[in-house]
Amino acid sequence: TGTWQHGGGQNNNFRFSPPEGFKLTPFAQKHFDDARTAQAAGKVYQDDIGNCWPAGLPVIMTRVWPIATIQLPTAIYMVSGFMNSIRIIYLDGRPHTDPDIVVPSFSGESIGHWENDALVVDTKYFVDDHHWLYGGIPLTDAFHMVERMTFIDQGAHLAVDDPDTDPTRWWREGKGA
Repeated sequence: TGTWQHGGGQNNNFRFSPPEGFKLTPFAQKHFDDARTAQAAGKVYQDDIGNCWPAGLPVIMTRVWPIATIQLPTAIYMVSGFMNSIRIIYLDGRPHTDPDIVVPSFSGESIGHWENDALVVDTKYFVDDHHWLYGGIPLTDAFHMVERMTFIDQGAHLAVDDPDTDPTRWWREGKGA
């Protein structure tokens, strides 16, 4: 519980780069290349956030606005100062909602549990319309995040490791698309 401020810095430039060993599909690569070209020309690419669409996850976790966090026994509520986006991480042991009845959202559905001192959060069920990953790659309903959040520096900082996956946009080499 508390308010957390993103640290910024050279390693937090909000630009997606496929993780080591990952390949983009031709469709995703075209968007990625077009976004880099626009960025190099000082232009914006696919600025749905600028057109008042919600940023959603994972973007709200990487912006410089603070995130107010309230932990209760059954859920963690996170309210981002970036567009006042809310994220609820359920801690009550529930499974993800049945895909036939779930209502996708820009923040997805987050189910969390504690593994020792790490909060592990499994998030899926994202909308795929007007929802972009950092570097101009459109998300699909197959986008999936599993984050590990841990305190470092004696609790002064929160580290978030979020290996995102979307098999329709990128894949790990040797595993196929």
